[in-house]
Amino acid sequence: MTAAPGAAQADAIYDLIVSKAGAHPRHRDEFVASLMEGCREFRFQGKLGFGGKIYVEPERIRIGCYREDATPERLAIIREVNAELERMGEE
Repeated sequence: MTAAPGAAQADAIYDLIVSKAGAHPRHRDEFVASLMEGCREFRFQGKLGFGGKIYVEPERIRIGCYREDATPERLAIIREVNAELERMGEE
């Protein structure tokens, strides 16, 4: 996956974070538009709490949360979603 995903990729990414990380569906258009404008991080919250973000980095796209909010459950979600994002990037 490139550092600047296209609209179809951004939409697929949002599908993933809605289904696995609890992002709210109503923020999809804002997310896609933000990524198209070059945004490098987007707060989606969901199951990761207030610090739930997606990061667009030169070498990858990943999600994370604030360290102080990390729980075993949240870390498991992060690992699962990041593994899927990595697989998507290989396609």
